Amino acid sequence: MKKLLYIAMALVIAISLAACGTQNSNKVNTANNTKITYTKEFTYLPSYNGVKATSFTAATKKTPIAIAKYTVKNTTDTKVYENYESILKNDGWTITKDKKYYSIVAKKNKHVADIIIQKSGKDIILMVISK
Repeated sequence: MKKLLYIAMALVIAISLAACGTQNSNKVNTANNTKITYTKEFTYLPSYNGVKATSFTAATKKTPIAIAKYTVKNTTDTKVYENYESILKNDGWTITKDKKYYSIVAKKNKHVADIIIQKSGKDIILMVISK
């Protein structure tokens, strides 16, 4: 009987841990009722059209900033700049500095994100440095 109880407890704990590990990266912005997807790497930063990171360096105690690189296929720097700026503003970010079509520095609460937009053939590389 104890064995069955231990198995049941282990199963409940395993399911609980699995449920806690999954995060819903889609949230609804109540200000304008839009669905915003957040990046896996920066759970507070809106994703640009759901792109996945091609590389990621996590923050450490020694280096408190994280760096992620994303590739946006078949688009232009102008389009990415304008769309991402709009996505950030819709999520409540304040644009503190920008260089049209090259970079955006945005702040929200205690977070700061420096987004660099770079052409690479027909694609765009987004380099995100955030704290």
